[in-house]
Amino acid sequence: MARVLYITGHSVTLYRVHRKGAEALGRFACSDAGYSELMQLLSDYNPQPVAILADLIEEQFREETLPHTLGRDLSNLHARHAGKLFRATPFRYHSIVGRQRDGRRDDQVLFSALTNRDNIEPLLTVLGEARVPVKGIYSLPIITRRLLKPLVSKSANVLIVTEQPDGGLRETFIRDGLVHFSRLAPISDSSADDYCQIIKAEVGKMRRYLNSLRLLPPTQSLDVYALGDSTRVEALQDMPEEGGDIIIHAVHLSHVATLLGFAGHQDTQFSDALFCYLFQARPTGNHYAPAPHLRHWQTYKARFGLRAAAWLLAVGSVTLAGMNIVDGLLIERESRQLSQVAGQVNHDYQQATQELPLKPREAIAMREALHMADRLSAYPADLKQLYSLLGTGFVSQPNFSMDNFSWFVAANPAAKALTEVRKDHGQVQISETPYLISKVRGHISHFNGSYRQAHEEIDRLVSWITAQPGVKSAEVISRPLNTRTDIDLQGGVDTTGEKENAQFELRIVLELKHEPV
Repeated sequence: MARVLYITGHSVTLYRVHRKGAEALGRFACSDAGYSELMQLLSDYNPQPVAILADLIEEQFREETLPHTLGRDLSNLHARHAGKLFRATPFRYHSIVGRQRDGRRDDQVLFSALTNRDNIEPLLTVLGEARVPVKGIYSLPIITRRLLKPLVSKSANVLIVTEQPDGGLRETFIRDGLVHFSRLAPISDSSADDYCQIIKAEVGKMRRYLNSLRLLPPTQSLDVYALGDSTRVEALQDMPEEGGDIIIHAVHLSHVATLLGFAGHQDTQFSDALFCYLFQARPTGNHYAPAPHLRHWQTYKARFGLRAAAWLLAVGSVTLAGMNIVDGLLIERESRQLSQVAGQVNHDYQQATQELPLKPREAIAMREALHMADRLSAYPADLKQLYSLLGTGFVSQPNFSMDNFSWFVAANPAAKALTEVRKDHGQVQISETPYLISKVRGHISHFNGSYRQAHEEIDRLVSWITAQPGVKSAEVISRPLNTRTDIDLQGGVDTTGEKENAQFELRIVLELKHEPV
């Protein structure tokens, strides 16, 4: 049994979801009075967690192409890009929906956000004041892809159209089983014939908009599945087919609910109950809720885990009690044997240490070595930051190849050797703010003999590295053309002479305490 808050632009409905369906316990206006009534209803139950399923018109979707990365860098890159796209809201989500087949094989990432904070923050404030655990904020369009299984669609391009409470027509575009775009079109209460005309007009606009976004090629067909009650389905089936690249399928909403295991679903045009059931039928990760709004949920899980651990401990204690009684004599005998062995080992150790010669200089050296180990462990060199920086920089310049690089830690960013360690009153001193200094040697793979072009490419790489977070400085130590005045110049300036590998060397200084790039 779970509780789901289904929120639209005008109301919030509390659903109780179980294995066979979903039941609405009450519907409340998005106002102070409505939230007050909702809190009274929630207070009648134990402080069980709730999930918020958002069906809002201000939910925006953007599909972007970003470099392919892995692990922590991928999450950081996508989070930063989502912040750039939707600066005015913290309710953001991102997921990979594909990958390019040519070139660098960049990732195709779907970014979405609840752009109007006023629709969701008042409800979160009321729930937080009542200490109601919030499991997360979930996107209804992203849940919509779970309808593909009962629809048994073999089309690569699917548009699922459902009617929501408060006058909304939800249109979700799914390509190759993944959601790529969704919009909520406001509609008024209409007859079955008017509904057919609305579907026809909205689907046409959606098709043209998907073409403009390059999400649906003009040469590919679009299968539209319109879910409704018996009256609307019959009207859609009687509507004459116009042919073309849009195929409209009329589907009974109650029939889809039965296929999904929702028992006793009413013959209604609204699909909010079905979506609440779909959401709870399978574990779903949080989409939009920032960490501060999940603190009561984390506390609830910790409390539940402690209760479960206490129960298991009690059961285990009762089970082990009989075993302890049986094994008590054996444990006591083994303890005496271990005590005798430990005493003998301790005696041998003391005797061996007394026979070893102890020199004062060796003791001082050992103390200095231990102190140096402690200091170095307090300021480790984070090579992941250097690897990430060099990897991203050289990937962005495919004409560059790295031959080798070396690094060392120094207290002075201008140092040219290892960190200087001095001894003060018998203790080793290390700078509190060390720098990671690296020398990178590489070459231009496809050098056409133009030294000016080579210098410009190297300068662009150095400018990019200098602008990255955590970079203290970056400079060119040697270039493909030796510009010293004490020797003769060789090579051309803008010629296309004999091709060769143009060598260069860089010096990069990173602050160790800065976060990874």
